[in-house]
Amino acid sequence: MANIVVLHGLYMHGVVMKPLAARLRKKGHTVQVITYNSLRINETLLFKRIHNCLSVSKKNVIVGHSLGGILGVHFVNTHQDKNTPIDSIVTIGSPLQGASIAKELQHMRLGFILGNSKEQGLVDVNKLMVDCPIGSIAGTIPIGLRSSLIRDKQPSDGTVTVEETLLPELSDHLCLNHSHTSLIYATDTVNQVDYFIEHHKFNREEKAGLGNYRADNPSSASDIIRV
Repeated sequence: MANIVVLHGLYMHGVVMKPLAARLRKKGHTVQVITYNSLRINETLLFKRIHNCLSVSKKNVIVGHSLGGILGVHFVNTHQDKNTPIDSIVTIGSPLQGASIAKELQHMRLGFILGNSKEQGLVDVNKLMVDCPIGSIAGTIPIGLRSSLIRDKQPSDGTVTVEETLLPELSDHLCLNHSHTSLIYATDTVNQVDYFIEHHKFNREEKAGLGNYRADNPSSASDIIRV
């Protein structure tokens, strides 16, 4: 079983990740949820707290929702402690290519409501240099602010588009029929996270046909398959 560090997203608190954490614990994992100020992100302090949660005897996994997934990848980019290597990362609804809704808010001169999360990957995208497996889960129910602000018919979870969750560096990518927020409360999300931790890929048999996007071809996000 794994030692899992869980990171929440923008405007959130660690309490919103407790249901997901509890379900992962029931599967036998050790889980620690970190709360951080998502509008005034102090990477040095946050990364130190993540490091303090890592295990020297269990495989370490970072699970992050939205902005938390981006920060998890940034952490692994800089993590050099060979005694506590990161075995894998699972991002849930994370805009790894940057978030179009954040860019739109900035265009509307409302970027200040995002705090410094803009520089942490929501607008300014940092190159990924990780050498551990990354699994990305996207939602396909467009319930959220993006659907009101940007009417481009891009498949999305209402906040983040499917395409924004794709990168060539991914080990696997999966779409689930949930909105941005409901992703973290869904049982199938927990099952897929647990499966990826064990196999470094998602369980295609459980969700066959929900999403057939290829990590090496972001344009395939437009070929949405609904069931």
